[in-house]
Amino acid sequence: MHTVAVGNWTLLIEDGSLPRIFDSYVKNAAIVDRVEPSTLGGRDLFVGVCDGGSPHRWPEIVITQKYEDASGTFHPGFLLVPENSILFIGAGERLVGYNVESGERVFEDRTDYGFWGWTRQGDYILMSAELEFGVWRTTGEKLWSTFVEPPWSFNVSGENVELDIMGQRKTLRLETGTAALTNVR
Repeated sequence: MHTVAVGNWTLLIEDGSLPRIFDSYVKNAAIVDRVEPSTLGGRDLFVGVCDGGSPHRWPEIVITQKYEDASGTFHPGFLLVPENSILFIGAGERLVGYNVESGERVFEDRTDYGFWGWTRQGDYILMSAELEFGVWRTTGEKLWSTFVEPPWSFNVSGENVELDIMGQRKTLRLETGTAALTNVR
């Protein structure tokens, strides 16, 4: 099991199976969220969320889900925004967000084919996937997304993101996803 500390929170992460003491985690958690699989197969993902100020070691929140891993190509990714207590989770085609302070799920979304990773850029959370680039607020509100096709990459400059999709570049506003005005000389 992997342990990651961010701010006052500690994440317990098990990818590929449920922990041996899973039943005890569930029994001692205040909130348990089992994200239902879209198919019967897949790989297990366990996330336990512990409040760093809590005197006990059991996670207050237990999250489990199954995800398709495309033969080991795609791996889960996590991003925790400490000041808003929002946890972003991506695994397979599923994207889920939680307010770890209140324990409620703030969003569930999906991306086609496979999730790559989360990146924070100021007040924005950027999501990279095989066929999609998306932008959320740090509060968990999805702002926009666009189709991309590999090979693709992105670069953020100020309030803009430049996408390079198969050698074609386009510059978009982070806030809206609309075309950004560029300096023409």
